Amino acid sequence: MPSRRRLVLILTAAALGVAVLAAPPAGAATKPFSMVVSPASAPGGQSTIFSVTLKNLTSQQQLGSANIAVPSAFTAVSVADPPGAATATTTGNVVQLRNAGVAPGGSIVVSVTATVPTTCTATYAWSVVAKQANDFNGPPGNELTLDPAASSLETTVAGGCALRFVAGRQPGASRVNQTISALDYQPSGPSVQVEVVDGAGHRVTTSSASITVALGPSTGTGTLHGTLTVSASAGLASFASLSIDAPGTYTLRATSGGLSAATSGTFRVDQVATACIEDVTCSASIANGSTTFDVTAPGNAGTDAGFLLLDNGIGVAIDCAGYTELTAAPTVIEGPDRAKTVTSTIDKRVMNAQPNNGASFMQMCFGAPYTFATRPGSTLTGVDTNGDSVDDFFYGLLPDCGTAPCVSSRNKTNAGDGVIVTQAPAGTQDPAYRP
Repeated sequence: MPSRRRLVLILTAAALGVAVLAAPPAGAATKPFSMVVSPASAPGGQSTIFSVTLKNLTSQQQLGSANIAVPSAFTAVSVADPPGAATATTTGNVVQLRNAGVAPGGSIVVSVTATVPTTCTATYAWSVVAKQANDFNGPPGNELTLDPAASSLETTVAGGCALRFVAGRQPGASRVNQTISALDYQPSGPSVQVEVVDGAGHRVTTSSASITVALGPSTGTGTLHGTLTVSASAGLASFASLSIDAPGTYTLRATSGGLSAATSGTFRVDQVATACIEDVTCSASIANGSTTFDVTAPGNAGTDAGFLLLDNGIGVAIDCAGYTELTAAPTVIEGPDRAKTVTSTIDKRVMNAQPNNGASFMQMCFGAPYTFATRPGSTLTGVDTNGDSVDDFFYGLLPDCGTAPCVSSRNKTNAGDGVIVTQAPAGTQDPAYRP
């Protein structure tokens, strides 16, 4: 009897020992398989062919069938039958693979066509359930187990989104150091806005992208000030405090990580911008060092409205030969389409510093994007400003009036200041004056 007990105990111990050795590690996949989706990225809004590779990683069981779930955001899903006896059909966004019969170590490739969404950069996950049975039947134990380490189930949609300056909210013209709004020379006007749009041009209302604006291609030398980075709300960013500190012609460029950049339309920044009402005389003044320019644009019947714009030191540099310019740089005077009278007053200290400072010695060096008559004995100089080998800007000394542009008078005041009065013809551009 004791020996029988010992025999039983020995047999029981041996059985337990065999059971422990045969048990798999906790959580180990006894029937593994993998799935790899290629390509891993696709352009937004386009139809893409994906190769879905299922590989049987088991040692004994076959991979007979599978249901492959295409991301729900993908549309127009279709599938081609794989080679051999296998079949593939779709029900909504589920690809049903049947009769695959993939042996251990083997694989099968399913070609799936789908249109990816026109959204911003985003990642979408595929999923799959695979079974041993060719007809996708059997109890849960009939299922194979996906090996995540050997699988790649994500598709990144890229390049579908971009930035765009909102129509009607492009930057408008402004004065130096005043707020740039969407309305010309109106600092309290609607803010400049940038939106995030998808590949179809629709605003992405789920976007909160951080958007930054900076100066784009420009001719001015100014610096952009204000709050330059704004987080979008429902896909829209408003820039309410932008300004530029020097005159010139500018654009803005909007950028945000992962989104195509946008460049605004061209806009002006001017030192002086005076609104002119049709048929009403308007005037403006600007100082250029020791010289003051007073401009009057008479409001005769039928004259244009618009803005009278005055700036110092922009545009083409003009320097009429044989004379000493009394201002450091030209003063540019433009618009509206009216005749203009420009009165240039030169401080007496500058006048007195010249050896020949009588009124008769004062001349006006004038430049414009059109040819004009010059003072007798002087020449007109042409400049090619755009590199096309054709002169498109001209400057020279103005003659005495008759035909504008011309000098109508020159004199010295009792205080000793020099005064030159110039007549400019109607037109939107009478740019450069330099006494």
